[in-house]
Amino acid sequence: MLRLPTIPFTVPNLITVAISLTALFLTARNYLRKAGIYVRGVFTTASSRDCDDQYVAEFILENLKDRAVTIFAIYLKIGHHCYLELENLEDKPLILKAFETYQKHCGPIEFYSVNMHRVDLNELFADRKIKKRIILSTSDGKYTVPSNMRRWSPVHNYFQNYMTILPHPVRTSLKGTDLGGNVKFVVEFIPEKGKEEIVPIHARDYELKIFRNFSLTREALSSKEALEQFFEAKKKESKLQSGTIVVHDMQEWREKKHDSYKMEPFKIQYVGAFEYHVVGRIYSKYSNWKTDRENRRLRLKNQQPKK
Repeated sequence: MLRLPTIPFTVPNLITVAISLTALFLTARNYLRKAGIYVRGVFTTASSRDCDDQYVAEFILENLKDRAVTIFAIYLKIGHHCYLELENLEDKPLILKAFETYQKHCGPIEFYSVNMHRVDLNELFADRKIKKRIILSTSDGKYTVPSNMRRWSPVHNYFQNYMTILPHPVRTSLKGTDLGGNVKFVVEFIPEKGKEEIVPIHARDYELKIFRNFSLTREALSSKEALEQFFEAKKKESKLQSGTIVVHDMQEWREKKHDSYKMEPFKIQYVGAFEYHVVGRIYSKYSNWKTDRENRRLRLKNQQPKK
């Protein structure tokens, strides 16, 4: 009987096999990382009082390959037959570089059209059973974006647990410069030539020397008009070189911009894990049940014939 030769499984042989398998794995992974296209994405829809149609408000594309992708057009495929154009890039193709993310915000529309006819897509958008996918026209042909990008928002947590708090910063900006809540005035120094400068001024800046050739005074910071007169005087003394000086009173801005806010702050207290995850969830479920019961009562009341 013919006997096959046996390979002794010694430690050096096992190490050699392990090294070979590791090299093969790394080579295959490197090839897969560079070969083909793998772009994932997500989109969101919105409605607005500015138009009668639902529209795509934002979409994001993420290139997960170690190679660039050339994109000529981006569509939203609704169902089997409808390709809604999101962005036409034929004149200037989008080069989505390796591991790069592309985000586009879209505003309200006038209407949708097909062959010079106005069309209505609202029912297609509203029907959740109809599949909607992002389609790319690329240099490699048609590519269907897998919808596996999971976006998270704490708003989802809020609807499950009403103890969830979602603070957000409220900012006031002037020409790209953020101005804090303690700023009393903001001054634009606009030279005849050169770059303009924006300087925030606080209520006690008369105690500091924030300008090279002079210091502010308490009287100059008493009002917007007083500060304007102060700067004009410094210009006449040749201590301030600026073509135009514009002073903004931040208190006036805040009264106009933040008039809908309750400006007396309340402190957010720490909530423990048991109180949040157990008590909060129970309270939220009870609140939802109570609201549903009241809504059912109102619906039944409205359905009853009027006498």
